[in-house]
Amino acid sequence: MTFTVIGRCGRTGKLGFAQATGTPAIGRRAVRIIPGKAVVVVQAGHNNYLLEVAVELAKAGFGAKRIFDAVTHSDPFSSQRQYMYLGQTGGGVAVTGSDARPWKGHVEGEDFAIAGNVLAGQKVVTDMAAAFRGSSAKELEERLLLALEAGRDAGGQQGGERSAALFVTGANPHPLFDLRVDVALEPTSELRKAYEWYKPLAPYYDDCYQKGIPALYKDHLRSINWPLEPFQDEPK
Repeated sequence: MTFTVIGRCGRTGKLGFAQATGTPAIGRRAVRIIPGKAVVVVQAGHNNYLLEVAVELAKAGFGAKRIFDAVTHSDPFSSQRQYMYLGQTGGGVAVTGSDARPWKGHVEGEDFAIAGNVLAGQKVVTDMAAAFRGSSAKELEERLLLALEAGRDAGGQQGGERSAALFVTGANPHPLFDLRVDVALEPTSELRKAYEWYKPLAPYYDDCYQKGIPALYKDHLRSINWPLEPFQDEPK
């Protein structure tokens, strides 16, 4: 009951994902990013143990085939699941099990992969792919969110979505964006709101971490005349 896009930015080296689902609190339960290496996904009945196997193999430098072989051979329900992989180089790879709930399917690209199940139809993933491909001049986090919104606007999940997440890393171990909406009637819209308010904090926190200095985020927001509280127009 999920649709997910994983992507890479060739200009910046960023890796990331955006995801929406009909279940609550999806967060990072179905996706992991190994900064500077890969993104791995186990969805359509996500399983943390299988995901951790995929993570360890990705950390060791194995690619999609070796990872998929390992998780499918140890998973009696592999025909019900979807798997995705995207490395720091090469195209995105996805597998959709024959018994995953319809509509199910995926799209692979040179710097992304998209997969979904229990969707309104194929248009969800094709519109997501078009949105990602058509926004190549933008930052990765924006491209991922645009793709997620395109999937929602194409019908999204049968019965609607209840949670969503956006996660992006750069060259360093810490995330640039780690945003999630755990329970909402319109989680992708709420994720957009959170992203738009948080956006100027991403480079600020990254800079603080690199310099080893305290992150006094309110001082930074005041300095750029940004609202101190989400979804307000004026700083206080």
